[in-house]
Amino acid sequence: MTSPLDSYTVSMDGLHFSDEAKARMAARLQEVATARDAEKNAQPAAPAEVLTTPARRPRRWARVAAGLVLALTLGGGGTVAVAAGVLPNPADVLFDVFGGAPAQTELLNEVGRPIGASATSNGVTVTAEAVVGDRSNFTVVYDVEFGDPSALEGIEPGEDGTLPLVAEATRYVDGVNGGGGGSWFFDADPGDGTIQYAETMGFTTWNGAGIIGRTMRFWMSEIRAYDAEGGYTTLVTGNWSLKFEMNYVDTTVDLPAGQETTWQGADVTVDAVAVSSVGVTVDYTIDRQIGDLGSSGKMSDEAKAKTEAVTGLPVTVTFADGTTFDATNANTHAEEQDDGTSAATKTVTYDRIVAAGDIVSVTVGDVEIPVSAA
Repeated sequence: MTSPLDSYTVSMDGLHFSDEAKARMAARLQEVATARDAEKNAQPAAPAEVLTTPARRPRRWARVAAGLVLALTLGGGGTVAVAAGVLPNPADVLFDVFGGAPAQTELLNEVGRPIGASATSNGVTVTAEAVVGDRSNFTVVYDVEFGDPSALEGIEPGEDGTLPLVAEATRYVDGVNGGGGGSWFFDADPGDGTIQYAETMGFTTWNGAGIIGRTMRFWMSEIRAYDAEGGYTTLVTGNWSLKFEMNYVDTTVDLPAGQETTWQGADVTVDAVAVSSVGVTVDYTIDRQIGDLGSSGKMSDEAKAKTEAVTGLPVTVTFADGTTFDATNANTHAEEQDDGTSAATKTVTYDRIVAAGDIVSVTVGDVEIPVSAA
């Protein structure tokens, strides 16, 4: 079975890179996926009974601001883009009326290629090149082309292949109510004046319909270069605003659900499990509620323990090569129910891109669910 990464490699034939750059870009995407050098999780405000816990991943010295912000701006006229079967948030519709419709995204094999999603500011052009994912998780690759390539002189990749750069960037997908992920810079073709910026994210949506067919709104305002001591210099500032359809082939595989387990003494029912080439999503109901967390601000140890007792259910994905991915600290959205339980959703992207056939099982609590059973 081929993976989206294989299709990404093939799809590069339709883009403007040289043959060597296409192969290098596809290979580097998987190589550096294990070393996301920047992340910052955020989520929009939720009702009082809803808790969204961002994924907790190892922090690296280069980070990216990853707030989910809807900025309503007034611009030229346009049409409202609504994908079949996807109901937009009214505020998102208003954005498209005043801000123009999103760029269309064509499919090249399993990979989406946004058409005309590009912005230029201060001699730097940012272009959305490719998007791949599933119902809840995605990876987007952007080209960042410098009109003056000398601006990139002296910026060398680390041992993990990532560049010591960080972007001030935000993104918003219509209809999301929580999530987060990571991002990194890499250079697919050194010396050509263009570097790549990749983001991998997992989100939940307000009506549970998933993110495919919705509109991505992306903003970038600054790129900084870091040194080994943690200091930084501003490489470029500008105003890059892109909008495009999240159109790609859904690689989701739904696994059998209904299993029962326990977590810290509370009964848990597995409501749904979905895996894909880029991530995993688990829905479960736990016979416990977080309750009052006290005053806002820094969480107390007691509040952290209450949260962990609902959102900390262990989840592990096992791959065919024997390696595993710990999804326990995924982006978690929990909502209290009237019967005293909590309905929770964990969603997170892997630290790699795989073929769906290379996923062996998902273990939720102490219950292992084989992918072969799907």
